[in-house]
Amino acid sequence: MKLAIADVDEAGLEEAASEMRAEGDQVLSVPTDVSKLPALERLAGATLSRYGSVHLVCNNAGVEGYLDGAIWEATEKDWTWTVGVNFWSVGCGVRTFVPLLLANEDGGHMVNTCSMTSVVKARNMYGIAKHAVLGLTEALDADLRERGAKVRVTALCPGIVATRLFQGSRNRPAELQNEVPAPGADAGQELRARMHDRLSDGMPPSEVAEILFEAIKEDRLYVLTDHDWDAQIVARNEEILSL
Repeated sequence: MKLAIADVDEAGLEEAASEMRAEGDQVLSVPTDVSKLPALERLAGATLSRYGSVHLVCNNAGVEGYLDGAIWEATEKDWTWTVGVNFWSVGCGVRTFVPLLLANEDGGHMVNTCSMTSVVKARNMYGIAKHAVLGLTEALDADLRERGAKVRVTALCPGIVATRLFQGSRNRPAELQNEVPAPGADAGQELRARMHDRLSDGMPPSEVAEILFEAIKEDRLYVLTDHDWDAQIVARNEEILSL
């Protein structure tokens, strides 16, 4: 495949691109703040300029977000940062790239990363945003099928994966930093450190990729990376149906 990759972390982006180019891959790297629609439009333009078309789009962006207290204690900046990256970025991706996929005679595929937290009870702002991503993905799938489009979509719901998700605060924009630390800021930092350690022992991203590619081939809408969360999924749905 010819690749176009994007990230707000320019150093990390170039490191990844260099590794793939060393393997002989064609890679376009575009620094991008995916929470901003104009930035995604520039990414799309650069991709079309280089390759002429787009066939597979992975809307994969996430930060741990607000973990510093009860949900009603979050500031507007907390909401803007957390929801902007975890949900609005996917909305921007859908708005920008679905028309490009529809323009292909042979269609294409979009992947929205929802997280396993999207299918269990939400416990924090990240979970709230990922529930929204799942809803967006289901609505997109329905619209595409209603129009008989050759484009399909997959909701990727990873569990514990070895990423730097809980170090997302390192890229929080200065303009979205709170002037006064939240009362639960210390507890939030401790939680981030614990969860980062837990994720470090998680499933390798390459294994998630193998699962995802099989799901794309099979045109599957929902993809779970494991069954460790099954009891929570069942419990949530049983509670809903019992009311």
